[in-house]
Amino acid sequence: MPSDNKFYVTTPIYYVNRKPHIGTSYTTIITDIAARFQRFQGREALVVTGSDEFSQNIADLARAEGKSPREFCDGFVPIFKQLWPDIDIQGVRFVRTSDAEHARLVSTFWQRIYDKGDVYKDVYSGWYHTSDNRFLDEDEVPEDPENHPRLKYLTEDAYFFRLSKYQDWLLEFHEVNPTFVVPDFRRNEMLSRIKQGLRDICISRTSTDYGIRLPWDKGHVFYVWMEALLTYVTGSGFDIDAFEKTFVDGKSSETREPLWETTRADLATQPATNFWPCDLHTMAKDIPWFHAVIWPAMCQSYGLPLPRQELIHGYWNFAGEKMSKSLGNVVDPYDAMKLVGVDGLRYFLVREVPLGLDGNFSHEALIDRYNYDLANDLGNLVHRTVSMLHQLFDGAVPELLAVTEADELIEQVRRETVGQVLEHYQDLRYSEVLQAIWGLIGAANKYIDDKKPWELKKKPERHDEISTVFNRLVNAIRSVLLLVYPVMPRAANQFWQIMNFAGCLEDQRSIALEELAPAGHKVNASQPVFQRLDTKKILAGEESAKAAAPPDQAPAPVTARPVAAEDGAHVITFDDFGRVQLRVAEVLTAEKVENTDKLIRLTLNDGERERQIVAGIALHYEPAELVGKRIVIVANLKPAKLRGILSEGMLLAATDSEGRMGLLTPERGVLPGARVS
Repeated sequence: MPSDNKFYVTTPIYYVNRKPHIGTSYTTIITDIAARFQRFQGREALVVTGSDEFSQNIADLARAEGKSPREFCDGFVPIFKQLWPDIDIQGVRFVRTSDAEHARLVSTFWQRIYDKGDVYKDVYSGWYHTSDNRFLDEDEVPEDPENHPRLKYLTEDAYFFRLSKYQDWLLEFHEVNPTFVVPDFRRNEMLSRIKQGLRDICISRTSTDYGIRLPWDKGHVFYVWMEALLTYVTGSGFDIDAFEKTFVDGKSSETREPLWETTRADLATQPATNFWPCDLHTMAKDIPWFHAVIWPAMCQSYGLPLPRQELIHGYWNFAGEKMSKSLGNVVDPYDAMKLVGVDGLRYFLVREVPLGLDGNFSHEALIDRYNYDLANDLGNLVHRTVSMLHQLFDGAVPELLAVTEADELIEQVRRETVGQVLEHYQDLRYSEVLQAIWGLIGAANKYIDDKKPWELKKKPERHDEISTVFNRLVNAIRSVLLLVYPVMPRAANQFWQIMNFAGCLEDQRSIALEELAPAGHKVNASQPVFQRLDTKKILAGEESAKAAAPPDQAPAPVTARPVAAEDGAHVITFDDFGRVQLRVAEVLTAEKVENTDKLIRLTLNDGERERQIVAGIALHYEPAELVGKRIVIVANLKPAKLRGILSEGMLLAATDSEGRMGLLTPERGVLPGARVS
């Protein structure tokens, strides 16, 4: 928890070599959710994002267009800046690494580290990835790197940061701060790599003159990662000149020991506008090494108070592959918003996958979530509650009169949901936030179906009972809107206006969850917020568009190979069996598929990536007992959809004559990814 009334959260500093896509939007949306929730808790929240402009990739693209790198970036920065309000990102500060203020802070920061003796000069030789803007470790180099289109072998004079010096410190830091990296399995990955031994890292380049020059050697420019991380400090309002004046014998008089215990309250010389140290960094799973290992070591070397937490999320895949600008398979967020609006997009991205795991994007899944969860569940709950309120009570909230067991139960669900959701928000478990909220929505809809107010109104002697029903429903909806606001601010406010609650949700604080709508409160007329989409027509239009695409853009047709058979029997050859990839996978998460009796959605680590499989095993296994289990899956089965959820494979199970089922598991503790042969 912050030591003051401020909260500071950042996105990664994005490469502005292409337009932003769904992955960019996802990171920024979950950052915005964190900030909105903290404002709901009464804190002043700052979101910092920006443009990472000193990569070799950008320099090459700019040269190809006959532009300077700054001119090239000038073409994309406004597109990024415009997307943020379009996807309802609030309170953003945008920082460019090419800004003079950032360069000055970088120089000051690294000069102190150099003077301390934590930087030395040597020669660097290695493979550099021009898209990822990083040097590859030896075990990352492919077999034929010379022919890789984005790899260059570099040998150059360079300066190095003594990262190896901080190996023991980093292990202690992560041990004392176990929630610094979430989710936990990402932290374990970082710890494992640290324990394998740290090597000093290259921080400068001479093979290019594009970048921020080293203050002590103008012939070198900073390696992009070594300066881009400091954008988080540049954007925070931190006055590094004021902080420099507090150093005595290499240590600031305003910091605590150990350094990670220093809070904003300790930094007496900082201006009131300062938000450093950062409360939360958000990022995808390709860059935690820089953030969870190199970045803390840099801060410790300089003497800068350390950030508090880092949230690592997975990739978004499309058609089975990670979305990538270089692959050209990215989804434009504006295309998605044309279908389901900004709230539909935000809801889908947050609900579809638990944070930390990979997600699969498809237009069908996007529309299904919109239709079933938003139009059917939430929209229908508000519409029929408001409509019947006008029919039965002239639009006024009735008094709480006769209270039955069912009335007590829905109130209990409401209160429990409030507690669960607040806890999930605090723990950054946003998919679980929405699951819990929709649990309350489902309970409220069932409450209406069970109570049948349309029948109760025919029985005057039960007037008190129907009065209680609508009092409970209005207050359940009030709680839903307060809780869902950080994820869907625009739609939540539209429903808030329909319910005629005072003000807007931006002005509400968590204390409002303890308040109830008073009897006599008048609601407005119902208005459609989410209208169902015709999935078949939309997807048919998408297919038509694909069919009309030029041949060089259309996917190559896949022809199925015939299965061999002998004498009509269902037999296969050894070659046929060889095409089936059986692999050991570990279950990371498991949850029942809503509105089904048999289906469980499992997220698995198959040794290469995370995937999800939907399996009809809920009658035989509870989700909790599956987590951590290692099972055998068919890894190369064509993905299919079950109840609108993409299933990427099949798990193997045996069922006996009495209907008992058992999953196939390896006898010994082989690792995920092991092939079954």
